Amino acid sequence: MRKFLLAFSFALMLLPATLMGQAKHSGYTLPDEPKRAKYIDFPSLDQGLWFAAQATGAMAFGKSASFPIAQVDLIGGYRFNEFIKLGLGISPRLALAGAPGYGFSGGAVSLPVYLDVRGNVISQESRMSVPWWSVDLGYSIPEGFYASPTVGVRVGGPRNNFIAGVTYIFQSVAAANTSYHAVGLRLGYEF
Repeated sequence: MRKFLLAFSFALMLLPATLMGQAKHSGYTLPDEPKRAKYIDFPSLDQGLWFAAQATGAMAFGKSASFPIAQVDLIGGYRFNEFIKLGLGISPRLALAGAPGYGFSGGAVSLPVYLDVRGNVISQESRMSVPWWSVDLGYSIPEGFYASPTVGVRVGGPRNNFIAGVTYIFQSVAAANTSYHAVGLRLGYEF
């Protein structure tokens, strides 16, 4: 009985405090939701803009000579999904001594401008690395037609990843009425 009386008296003491607390705080309203834009986690989006920076070193083989070439690719475009991306690229390139059609022993600079189509071979949703492909088609100033397919591996997340691949480069040289072929390694970062 003593415990019951103690519990009952404690409840009677809390009753006025509870009623006053509810009466005191019953007339307020919650603030409105902020009118700013909602947060978008761009790396997790399946569509949107994408960019890539790549470096390529290759050995070129012409009709009369073989010579090393080096180029840097800067590409920007739109990602439709992880299997198809379309972009425009520009690649300052240095063809070292022995390049056909230049007529001097030093290096020659050219500027390929091209359409880049690329994508994953399989889904990268639950994998850290997947095979990927790329095809570049365009025109190299001042040389002529330019084509470069690439296959390789992509390592990282769905949007931000390192890429490495083996590339083949076909370049026609209109001034010399010839062409050369190159095989090389392409390394880069895509975001």
